[in-house]
Amino acid sequence: MKDTSKIKHIFVLMLENRSFDHMLGYSGIPGINGLSGKSFANDDAAGQPVPTSNDAVYSGDYQSDPGHDFDEVMMQLWGAGQRTEIPPMTGFVRSYAAKCGGDVQRSHRIMKCFDPGRLPVLTALARQYAVCDNWFSSLPGPTLPNRLFVHCGTSGGRLDMSPEYFSGFRTIYEVLDRASVPAYPQGIPSTIYSPGWTSAATFWYLMRYQDQFFGTLQDFYDDCQQDERDVPAYCFIEPRYSSGLDGETFLPESDQHPDSDVWQGEKLIYNVYQAIRKNKPLWESSIFVITYDEHGGFYDHVPPPSCVSPDGKTSEDPQFDFTRLGVRVPAVIVSPYINPGTVSHIEFDHTSIIATVRNLLAGVHKDNVLGNRAAAANTFDDPTILNRDEPRQDKPYIPVTPQPVASKTPVLLNDLQREQVKHATYLNNRLPAKEQVQTDPNGIKTDQEADAYCSEVLMKVRHLSGRGEL
Repeated sequence: MKDTSKIKHIFVLMLENRSFDHMLGYSGIPGINGLSGKSFANDDAAGQPVPTSNDAVYSGDYQSDPGHDFDEVMMQLWGAGQRTEIPPMTGFVRSYAAKCGGDVQRSHRIMKCFDPGRLPVLTALARQYAVCDNWFSSLPGPTLPNRLFVHCGTSGGRLDMSPEYFSGFRTIYEVLDRASVPAYPQGIPSTIYSPGWTSAATFWYLMRYQDQFFGTLQDFYDDCQQDERDVPAYCFIEPRYSSGLDGETFLPESDQHPDSDVWQGEKLIYNVYQAIRKNKPLWESSIFVITYDEHGGFYDHVPPPSCVSPDGKTSEDPQFDFTRLGVRVPAVIVSPYINPGTVSHIEFDHTSIIATVRNLLAGVHKDNVLGNRAAAANTFDDPTILNRDEPRQDKPYIPVTPQPVASKTPVLLNDLQREQVKHATYLNNRLPAKEQVQTDPNGIKTDQEADAYCSEVLMKVRHLSGRGEL
């Protein structure tokens, strides 16, 4: 694409905790570095090889959440052996065995991958537009530090999930807001859309300006029906991280975090795509990126490469200097300026998102305002990806197969939901005493209880923000 000025909107949907091989390794897309026709295996605790397979199911295999903290990822990359320069990717099964209480047979499930027929939306979009088979999470660790990289370009030298994590960071949203370009002399508009709790909830600056920086998922769908000039230039879309109730309406989890129903995430991808696609002027001025924050402990055969430290900060416990990327994750780029069957082997990580946003929307390239990693990151406005000068006029068939209604039975908190309760509590404690939610977070045991508590805290924050009292 010679004239990238036609791109006026970038949409990003970031889902949870799945590796590239796990989701797209068996897709059979010509030219990708996947699993079809190849043989990969990890040894189990008994020394028996466990090969990959394409029999993953939507839900039920991973009642024990696969490990994805830093030390667990180190085990997955190197096994129990010495840490060589290139990780052999041999310790996934043994890592999951520790999560399964030593159950050898259950540990084999971490090698299960999806048949493309079970992921019709993601696979069809990957085939019809561009799939990136060299996109890595930003660090070998869990959700929140990886999401910090997509918002801020760094995790500030930390690998943990602590709620105070978000203090003192500069975000892409603030940087865009302070930019001045001919189309937006008063700042480039950006919004984080979420159907419930948002992982950006404790960026205090953003929380003070709720109406500007946050919207609901329904707001996103409504905005996409407006004049394309009224849609924010950068839209970051989050899934629903826990099931909840809105009156009598059941709202299922859609983040694809194990062990939630992966089909609900397929449905979300489809709905977001269609919302953009149905508005022709919006569609013809957009790029839509679908990716995942980290691999969630699932097998991938490609060793994460070395990289630039974002800011020179290091973690002392555990020791890490942030010069290696995390495990490869699925990434699909959708735009009418992409030919069907496009496969990109360019190395990307999550800082490629903020680098591309600044390059396309602000005309700024390769500076380190958001850290050295973002300054060095490859951008996906590359002509091998945006490989058309005029928008496609076809309407590819993207199937979405109806599935049984999701279970309304509450389930015990997963690791992510537990951390989100801690974050909501941290946020709640920063509110004036008379405005604080009185629920005891220590008594929260299920996903629906967590959803209700986190939603109530967010409502309090939005109320105070609207009154200018934060």
